[in-house]
Order: sequence, then structure tokens, then C-alpha cells
Amino acid sequence: MSVPIILAIAAVVVAAVALGTVLARQKDPQRRATVLTRTGAVLMTVFTVFAGAFIGGYAMEAPGGSAGLLMVLAWAVPMLVLAVLAWLWPAATAPLLMALTAALIAVGVWFALDPATARGLQDANGPVLAVGVVALAFPAAVLGLKRTGPAGRLLLAIGVLPLLLTVVGRSGPASSLAAASAVPLVTGVVYLLAARMARGRSTPDNVRASTA
Repeated sequence: MSVPIILAIAAVVVAAVALGTVLARQKDPQRRATVLTRTGAVLMTVFTVFAGAFIGGYAMEAPGGSAGLLMVLAWAVPMLVLAVLAWLWPAATAPLLMALTAALIAVGVWFALDPATARGLQDANGPVLAVGVVALAFPAAVLGLKRTGPAGRLLLAIGVLPLLLTVVGRSGPASSLAAASAVPLVTGVVYLLAARMARGRSTPDNVRASTA
């Protein structure tokens, strides 16, 4: 069993434990939402570090050398830049991440429609969609610390649609993509739960109760 798959399974377990602990110990919906959001962000950060090391290790083996280093930098640097932008300017970065997610899904559609080309491209360059998922999911997770609901929906799209298209179209290695997609999917669910809890606190009934 590969390291990303182990991390994905661990993420599911951690998310379930965190959710159970939050529901049992925290009574205030806003605090519950905050804890869940931070848990999701930590999960994605840990996963991104390990997945990045895993992808980078393969790139340094084949093709290796400066070519392998350039391949790593080609996705790692934009990922980090997007993460910084998501933290500093979330309102402006959210549409950019949506557009990039749409582009990733469009590549998945293309691969599904032309699986022979997709397999050849990925045989030559590695699991392109899986790397794209990792590269977009981390900035989306950072965005979730500022815009939890939209980030949750983005992470669901990133985690589900490329994998679904790959499985349906049989256009590439589904195992690596599944390993890359599991933690973003779990984090997206956690973010959406957190956003729902935060909204629930500000309902009219809660407002009236707090002023009574």
C-alpha cells in the first residue's frame, strides 16, 4: 500500500475522530466550526507535504537531475503562490481557483474523450491529473480558513470530478488519482460541515435566543 493511500485512510480516521470529539465537547456552533475548519486545514497541509515529497521523489528518479527538479518546481511554486494569495486576498483568489479547477476538470474531460492520448501523455509525464489535484487542493484548503463554504465546494469538485472522469473514461492510472483525491474530498466535506455549523449559529432563532 502506497504512502498517499495510507495518508488518505488516516485522514478519514482523523476527520471522523475530530468530528466526534467536536460534537461531544463543543456546544457552541461557532467553536465547532472553527475546530473543524482548522482540522481540515491541518489534514491538507500534512497530506500536501507527504504527497509533494512522494511526487518529488519520483520526479528526481525519472527523469531526475535538473529536468526532475524543474518538473517539481513547475507545480510546487504555483501551488505555494496560490496559497499565499488565498491567505492574503481570499476574495480575489477564489475566482482564480475556480477557473483553475474548471481547467483541471476540462483536462479530465479531454482525457476521458481521448483515453489513448491521455495514457500516452501520462506515461511520458507522470500522473498529470493527480499532481494537478494536489497543486490546487492545498490553496483551496488555505482559502477555507477565510472562505470556508466556497473552499469546501471547490475541494469537493477537485476531489470527485477528475477521478470520476478518469474512471468512466479509463483514461489513466485511477489508483494514484484516487490517492491524491481522497484527502481533498474529506477536507471538502469537513469544510462544508463547518460552514453549515457557522451559518446555523446566526439563524434568527439563535439571535432571538441570545437576546432573550
